[in-house]
Amino acid sequence: ASADEISGADALIVGAPTWHTGADEQRSGTSWDDWLYDALPNLDLDGKKVAVFGCGDQESYSDYYYDAAGELYDKFVEKGCKVYGFTSTDGYNHADSKAVRDGKFIGLMCDEDNQYDMSEDRAKAWVDQLKSEGFF
Repeated sequence: ASADEISGADALIVGAPTWHTGADEQRSGTSWDDWLYDALPNLDLDGKKVAVFGCGDQESYSDYYYDAAGELYDKFVEKGCKVYGFTSTDGYNHADSKAVRDGKFIGLMCDEDNQYDMSEDRAKAWVDQLKSEGFF
């Protein structure tokens, strides 16, 4: 999407996988990393509604579960965005995550490797939650 499309949107739903486990920045290993550090700082997003999702493997990467989603959260909050859709960490098996704030995940987290059978219900519940929070 172009800078104008992003700035002009009423709300944004953003997501990323975690690839660079343990890294302090650029944790997704995707083009998101460049965009977060090169393009995002130049956008006026103050007050923009943002919801974050992530996908990862909580069993194999228990110490870094969804760290890239936490980076998305940090960068959009730095730009003055309001993040919606925090979810419970209950039912997940991870040791640590940079995507946890005040005991909750900063958005929807799906593990297609270990809990693929839970993703659809989690996504539906998250969309309902976003609706109830006034995101849409």
